[in-house]
Amino acid sequence: MRGGALAILLSMLISSLGVPARADPLDLHPSICLDGAAGMVEQLARSAYSIRGCATPPRTDGWVWLHLSDPSVLKDLPAGWALLLDENRFDRITVAATNSDGSIQNYSYADGGVGHDWAPGGLLRFAFDSPGVEISSLSIGFHHLDGAIFIRKIEARTPDEEAARSMAWLILTGVLIGALVSAMVYNMATYNGRRDRFQIWYAVWTVLTLGYCLSWTNFLGLFDDRLTGPLAVRLSDCFLGATVAAGTMLLMTLIEFQARHKYLLWTGYVLTVLSTLSGFAAAADTLLPPVWTDHVLNAVLMLDVLWIAATSAFAIRRRSRIIWFFLLAWMPVISVFMLRLARNMGFLPQSDAIDMATFACIAFEAIALSVTVAYRLRDIGRARDRAARAMAVMQTEAETLRRAAMTDHLTQLDNRAAFQAALDQADPLTTLLLIDVDHLKSVNDSYGQEQGDNLLRHMAMRLSQIVPDGTALARLGGDEFGILVSRPVEQVLLERLDALQGEPWSQSGRALSLWFSVGQAECNGSPVSAMHRADRALYWAKQRGGGRRQSYTAEFDHADNLAARLLADAPHALAAGEFTLYYQPLVDLKTGRQRGNEALLRWNHPELGLLAPPDFQILLMDETIGPRLQDEVISIALGALSDVGDGLAYIAVNFTGVHLRGAAAGRHILNRLQEAGVPPHRLCVEVTEGIALDHASDEIAEALHVLHTAGIRTAFDDFGTGYASLVHLLRFPVDIIKIDRSFVRQLTTPARNAHEIVRSVISLGKALHKQVVAEGIETEAQAAILRELGCDYGQGYLFARPGPLLQPPIYWPIRDESHEALDDAPRS
Repeated sequence: MRGGALAILLSMLISSLGVPARADPLDLHPSICLDGAAGMVEQLARSAYSIRGCATPPRTDGWVWLHLSDPSVLKDLPAGWALLLDENRFDRITVAATNSDGSIQNYSYADGGVGHDWAPGGLLRFAFDSPGVEISSLSIGFHHLDGAIFIRKIEARTPDEEAARSMAWLILTGVLIGALVSAMVYNMATYNGRRDRFQIWYAVWTVLTLGYCLSWTNFLGLFDDRLTGPLAVRLSDCFLGATVAAGTMLLMTLIEFQARHKYLLWTGYVLTVLSTLSGFAAAADTLLPPVWTDHVLNAVLMLDVLWIAATSAFAIRRRSRIIWFFLLAWMPVISVFMLRLARNMGFLPQSDAIDMATFACIAFEAIALSVTVAYRLRDIGRARDRAARAMAVMQTEAETLRRAAMTDHLTQLDNRAAFQAALDQADPLTTLLLIDVDHLKSVNDSYGQEQGDNLLRHMAMRLSQIVPDGTALARLGGDEFGILVSRPVEQVLLERLDALQGEPWSQSGRALSLWFSVGQAECNGSPVSAMHRADRALYWAKQRGGGRRQSYTAEFDHADNLAARLLADAPHALAAGEFTLYYQPLVDLKTGRQRGNEALLRWNHPELGLLAPPDFQILLMDETIGPRLQDEVISIALGALSDVGDGLAYIAVNFTGVHLRGAAAGRHILNRLQEAGVPPHRLCVEVTEGIALDHASDEIAEALHVLHTAGIRTAFDDFGTGYASLVHLLRFPVDIIKIDRSFVRQLTTPARNAHEIVRSVISLGKALHKQVVAEGIETEAQAAILRELGCDYGQGYLFARPGPLLQPPIYWPIRDESHEALDDAPRS
């Protein structure tokens, strides 16, 4: 039998050597009708194969017949054409063709033996001597067929086409066998005194894979014809289940110990048993329903694919190196196996291309896995470690130079301005993450400001350790950090951030846990909108108790509705006088006398209560409502100045870039002063350094010059926390420099360079003939240090909290305390 099969195969290959361009094979599905037991046609109706019923009563004799209803479709086939069928499981098969002269050519096999009528690629082949034009009828009968849904291929090919197809399968199978044998030999040759378990499982997997490939493709028929037909189907099911089980064990033993997950390991053992059992169950068609066992086998295979994905994701999260080589080997095979599953379950039509791609990918997988097993973490691991260390050194040096210009003084990360520059240049596919450290205020209140600063430093260090290379990381101020991460490494970073939640850390003998909230948004749209979306997601995460990550989704539509409501309510609120100003005194630190007030805008909303500017920031930035609201603020401030008289030097009013666009905006403010009869020197226009980063910064500078020339004072708020502050002092007319509260807060903490920073700002202000105001003064100790450093003015809770009424000038008595008393002063 083996000699006959070889002779047939050789003759086909020789005849194919001169094959010209071939036509597509003739698919007979549309011309076939099915005559079988009840339920057979319904099975086909749920698949992708268009075989209709023959409109005959259901059969009860166990036979399933396929009849060619339109023999004319065969008219172009020459003599010797071949009918190709998928291998199935049956007791008997009969194939008969009736010629126009009444002669019949038929094939009939019993007990599963198909003789030499098998073909490479897992098919049965029946050749007919008469040309297709002489065929008047064609019938194919199966006795006890395992299921109608397994009738996937019914096609006719010319002799040349079939010979070429067989040659392609022979070449592919030869390459596959060579790859499997050479890969296993190479693996077994890598021997270091003992066999690791993953090497043994690789050898088992190779042998089983070879058995599966030979049984499925029918090449076991070269050794014995009885190993084809229904027996080949049963053998391939057994080999497939065992091969998947061996591959599962190979992955579990191949990845590094620290990259394994306990529950995933136990799941892998269960899947190993299920894969083996489901393969043998699918082969036991005489004992179990073949349709259902086939579905179970396919379901187990899909579960195994999901398990590989979960195991790989966890290994990647644990920084496994070997997993990448494993995925490189498995991904092509998994991809084509998913196509095969779709084909087997009737969602895709039968195709040699899918099957040939499967075995080509298995050949690639065998070689790639052999290399992976042979090298493990030995040479590749050492080389990757050396490269990683060298890259880390170079990146550290480059990062050090880059950070010299824009660095947060507390954490040594980029500051807000540097992050803003990166955000302006970010790709739309980049993801923005805003991170807020939870419970920082509680840490400050319970353990002191020093411990809170240590928490921020520790958070900065851990973030620096887990962000991928090339990722922008910055401290944006207070307890907030920002990250810009590219899409390819986004998932890796998110997994690392999730793993960081609750991580223990200790400082000064106190054990605490690291908890933080994360807001996530895509960088599509403008940088302002991206920050807004991420900030809203962060707000939602904190509202839910913190310690979680939240993406910006459609769930935040209600916030958009609120913003729309505020925009809609604003005109009525302006008309009804719902906006008011709260005032906080500014005190001369040398004399204790009040010199002015900062006006802080509030909205007494009739339903939402008292709102601060952050609650209705959208109004301030709106091109229509913003200027009207600014006019209202000016009106209230000028009215207050008129009521109080000359007792107070000035009121400082906060302006945004929207309200200072060009010289016309400056002249508008001057006209308002003239109408109210208030001298220009009694108004101070207060802006943050952020206006320098505004796209209309030139127009803003023009407006400030108009105001400054007329005698209106200009103050820079939060000086030193932004970008290129000295450049701002050259571009903008500045009369007052306000030291940010973050520097003032650290004046009473030991081992801090805040003293030198504040001293430098004060010295700079005096050298440039600017007044210096310190914000956020909360203790006598801070006020005393600022006086000692030469600061002119101060404001903060120490003197007064913001209130709705503009009080008459206050006097704050100066306390004469020693330096030691200052050191012991309470800290805020």
